[in-house]
Amino acid sequence: MHTHELKKDKKAIMEWLRRLGVEFHTSFLVINSEMEDQPVVYANAAFYKMIGYSEAETLGRNGRFLHGEKTAKQASDKIRACVDAGESGIVEIVNYRKNGTPFWNEITIQPLSFPERNFKFTLMLQHDITDRKRAEALIKLQKETYTGIERGYMLSVLLQNICHTAESFFIDGAKCTVLLIDETELYKIGAANSMPKGFLDAISGLEVEEDIGGCGAAFHRRQPVITEDMSTDYLWRNHQQLVKDYELVSSWSIPIMSVEGTPIGTFGIYFPLPSSPHETDLAFMEEIASIASLTIKYSQQQEEILRLAYIDENTELPNRNYFRNEIIELLKEKREGFVAFISTDEYVTVVDQYGHSSGDTIISEIGKRLMLSQNSSEGLIARFSDSTLAMYSMTPFTKIPEYLEHLLHGLVEPIVVGDLELFLTLKMGVAIVTPHQEDSEELIRCADSALSQAKLRTGESICYFESEHDEFMMKDLRVANELSAALRRNEVGVHLQPKVDLATGKILSFEALARWTSPDLGIIPPDVFIPAAEKNGKIRLLEQNVLQHVLKWQKKRKDQGLELRQVAINISADHFFHHSFVPHLMDKTAEYGIDPQWIQLEITERIGFVDIETANKVFKHLKHCGFTTSIDDFGTGYSSLSYLQKLPVEELKIDRSFISNMNEPGTLAIIRTIIQLAENLNVRAVAEGIETERDRQTLLALGCKVGQGYLFYKPMPLNDANLL
Repeated sequence: MHTHELKKDKKAIMEWLRRLGVEFHTSFLVINSEMEDQPVVYANAAFYKMIGYSEAETLGRNGRFLHGEKTAKQASDKIRACVDAGESGIVEIVNYRKNGTPFWNEITIQPLSFPERNFKFTLMLQHDITDRKRAEALIKLQKETYTGIERGYMLSVLLQNICHTAESFFIDGAKCTVLLIDETELYKIGAANSMPKGFLDAISGLEVEEDIGGCGAAFHRRQPVITEDMSTDYLWRNHQQLVKDYELVSSWSIPIMSVEGTPIGTFGIYFPLPSSPHETDLAFMEEIASIASLTIKYSQQQEEILRLAYIDENTELPNRNYFRNEIIELLKEKREGFVAFISTDEYVTVVDQYGHSSGDTIISEIGKRLMLSQNSSEGLIARFSDSTLAMYSMTPFTKIPEYLEHLLHGLVEPIVVGDLELFLTLKMGVAIVTPHQEDSEELIRCADSALSQAKLRTGESICYFESEHDEFMMKDLRVANELSAALRRNEVGVHLQPKVDLATGKILSFEALARWTSPDLGIIPPDVFIPAAEKNGKIRLLEQNVLQHVLKWQKKRKDQGLELRQVAINISADHFFHHSFVPHLMDKTAEYGIDPQWIQLEITERIGFVDIETANKVFKHLKHCGFTTSIDDFGTGYSSLSYLQKLPVEELKIDRSFISNMNEPGTLAIIRTIIQLAENLNVRAVAEGIETERDRQTLLALGCKVGQGYLFYKPMPLNDANLL
């Protein structure tokens, strides 16, 4: 609200605030607490100078216009709570200046009340505490670095933490790097997770030259080098296309000096906009570079100590002693995870034919690939015996199968031993770590026992240690783990159950049902493996597998000149809302030459409960592409009537639980209502689970014309359905 819009009596108060503002050097603003959006009605000159916005750009706006990516919602909510309650308080929050620079702002909230005029304002004193926050961050960073060094964290992890801390104090999109430079004077990436991989690939291994790049100049000149426009600066003449491709505009480079005064690397920060540092920025960067220097020195010293005491000299991996000691410390964090023992069938053969050094090569390469696939600060890999690697990872229980699959994927490429390219057959024994676990030796014993079981199986295998206490948990984990392999081996098949005309028994269409028979676990019921797939993030792959089986079957019928029939495929909520859902359907139907009209998507009614607006858009997209849709399990617990009219579906499926209890008056009334509702909405009602002639007759009398169930057909293999 602007001053000229205030009433006369409020103007007097504003004049008083202005006079206060002239004498009050601390920046402050005043908001109107009576209005819903709590606009700024006054701010003094010191405040405008701090934020870089003008009076016209500030008055009448809520203070949230100063918020950005680094602003904590909790702090914003605390400010709002104090104002709403009319209470004083102090809040520290990250705000943004007009030029996009974040700064730490300490806000002192003080309600202003004028009872005689029934006015309520709130005074907010503003104090830029960025320098204090930077000092605190540096102290915290030093502590974290020393702790990390003592715990044996890799240098790259420690340096990346330094980069992350520095980035938090600069504009959004700022990217920090630490480049290590030894006597060879070639760039080696120390830490640069924020930088695009293509940029890092281009500079890694390049010669460090004084007149090429800001970091090369800073290294040789032993002083900061500031480049405000990399697209025109002489130092960047050889990398113009590189900085253009990755939208890098300016850079600051600081040399990292050893305690002896020689340069050992550079600390750089890159910006997407033109940017030049203030004196406080350079001082902060130089402090960061000093911490990086100490990190490099002490990390290297610590690594040397570990190398002498805890490193396997033949593979450069941590040894058994290091693993035993470290796992004790990791267990103190009371987190979920696992211990795994890993070996390969080929190790003994290679040692017999090529010698122990070749066996060392295999173990070393497996260890390196595993380390590339995991965050070293969250886990550990060591050589436990000649032929066995030990691994510890803090991975949540439900994520373990997916995580192990990711690790194994990194080992599919062959390992070169001499002149031989060797594809490995990996065996893995896994013991689950629970938060209350304390006995590290017991975990090691359990993982070793599980590895022994894995070695009894043919081919690649993962075995989990099982005990009677963990039977339920392990069953779910085993199913989830086996399902991943089953999908790769194409063990999950599809059966079809016809939907028929209830009056004539004529087959109208089919529903596809996933079926899984495991060589190890036998027949796995759908009500076991489908929930496991949902819980462990495999449901989308499972449903895509079903779609592929159906399209192959339809293409075969088409190629043979047989009549095509529509097939319904069940789709989970996670899959339905995934960005690739409809594009994948279109790609697959086009690949097999099947018109989308022959595919129906059955979606459970809870889809509307999740996000009705997005669901509506997806349904419309499906209809536009030619697919038909059905609401499955209708009436089993969600507010169907409140959203059904919004969804452009062609079919409602009456859940089998209603059909099996049709003899109950209340249930019969529900079925009648669903059928009438479907008729009124001009959609088809389909009854599931029809098992008796009496069920069929009752449904026909109620007006239901389509159904499926054992009375007509049981689910059947694709080849049997092909005969119908």
